[in-house]
Amino acid sequence: MLNKTKSYFFFAAIIAVYIISGFIDMMDVDASQYASIAREMLERGDYLHVTNRYADYLDKPPLLFWLSALSFKIFGISNFAYKLPSLLFALLGIFSTYKLGKLLYSEKTGMLAALMFASCQAMFLITNDIRTDTILTGAIIFSIWNIAAFNQSGKLTSFFAGFIGIALAMLAKGPIGLMVPVLAFGSHFILKRERKNIFRWQWLLGLLVVATLLSPMLIGLYQQFDMHPEKNISGVRFYLWDQSFGRLTGDNPFINSQEKPQQTDPFFFVHSFLWAFLPWSLFFIFGYWEKMKTLFLNKFSLKENEEAITTGGFTLVFIAMSLSDYKLPHYIFIILPLAAIISADYILQTFENTEKKKLQRIFSITQTIITALIWLIILTICIYFFPIKSVLLWLCLIVFVGLTVSLSFKKSEPFQKIIVVSLITMIGANFMLSTHFYPTLLTYQSTNAAGRFAESKNILKEQFVCFLSGGHSLDFYCRRIVPWIQSPSAIEEKKETGDVWVFTNEEGKKEIEKSNINPDTIISYEDYGVTSLSLPFLIPEQRESVLRKRYLLRFKKD
Repeated sequence: MLNKTKSYFFFAAIIAVYIISGFIDMMDVDASQYASIAREMLERGDYLHVTNRYADYLDKPPLLFWLSALSFKIFGISNFAYKLPSLLFALLGIFSTYKLGKLLYSEKTGMLAALMFASCQAMFLITNDIRTDTILTGAIIFSIWNIAAFNQSGKLTSFFAGFIGIALAMLAKGPIGLMVPVLAFGSHFILKRERKNIFRWQWLLGLLVVATLLSPMLIGLYQQFDMHPEKNISGVRFYLWDQSFGRLTGDNPFINSQEKPQQTDPFFFVHSFLWAFLPWSLFFIFGYWEKMKTLFLNKFSLKENEEAITTGGFTLVFIAMSLSDYKLPHYIFIILPLAAIISADYILQTFENTEKKKLQRIFSITQTIITALIWLIILTICIYFFPIKSVLLWLCLIVFVGLTVSLSFKKSEPFQKIIVVSLITMIGANFMLSTHFYPTLLTYQSTNAAGRFAESKNILKEQFVCFLSGGHSLDFYCRRIVPWIQSPSAIEEKKETGDVWVFTNEEGKKEIEKSNINPDTIISYEDYGVTSLSLPFLIPEQRESVLRKRYLLRFKKD
């Protein structure tokens, strides 16, 4: 096992990469939309009623917006201020994973599980591209740890902390924040034959705590939607049913009317999990198999020292999500802490057993292949797709790759080698992504640059508009809601009061030129949907063929 000094060093390095990611620009659509909503909430000073571009917004609960708006108020509006609350919840999730692993197994298991969870690819993603899932994941594992602690010790502080965690999870993304702990502990109590724990009166008190903490949000939803029948939607019903369970039943109005189901493949989350939990996926597969095999051999009954909080919570949530017609990869991230504990317990048992030398060698080989493939991808990105130009970044890349190679061939204890090499690989790979790949990629999100330009030039709010093209990131970096015009004639009207700036696409530029309204300044941007990468975009020789043009046009006052 890694000693505490090494463990703390790796935690510090992982957190350093998280912090670097905090300064990276937001990506369209989700992250920039949520940041823009939080900025708008601060601007309006109304925290009960969520709006998006001054229109009613219902799709997500308000906790992310509340916390980010508060962060904006304290630190000012910036990328890092938006991401900071979610980063703190990520750290809370890592600490809670450690505490739960320690509670259920041992100090070593808890520490290793926390390292595995903190360093998996999903965590590096959701501390950069901030959506509601970062807060949700941290709050859920925090609640599970504290309820498990209450179940063992009976401490009221753990009890209230557990249900506060559930409330925060529900304020982040809806009833799924309650369902994960219910499924985790429900399966554990049933397999343990602990009927008394299922029907404890304290659970009702816990639900009362949750309802009390949810009440401000529910009041806001009722005022904003239910009190207005002409809106034809109940905000309270949407939150309690449609937003989560409606994805399973098909009743979610946003899916039916605005969105197409992303994936109907029942195995979608299998491959999503495999890449999200890299580089530890193989350990989880073996660990999960061992736990399920033991459970089957014991006729689905747990012994005194066994638990099903991790396996039950993981399995039932995984199945429920797989049955949904609406799937996105990040939905599965909420059960990664449970997967980390299962994996940590298995790998420790394997490498502490001297009779499993053959299996240890197999893991050493396969993990070497996994880390080699990860570095192959990073080297392809940094050398071919988007070549590094900074000497300092080249040195960093050489150091990380050199460390990985030298430690891989160094004769040392197999467990130490596997863990250390895997951690260095994930830290190094994501350091390169955060310092080189993502910043380079976001130069192709034209709305960021256009928004910053408008803000730096102090262009008046009423004199900056969009025509046929825009984006939430334009609003965020411009620090305002940029209005859209419906036709070039609106430009002539606005020119009467001052210079007009128009953000548009190729089609909009042509339509304006056909109307004989000629700009005196044309700023062009290369643009691409950076959250939907394709091979033609990544390959330098083909990139030009898939890039779009966006323009910032200035029309001088008559």
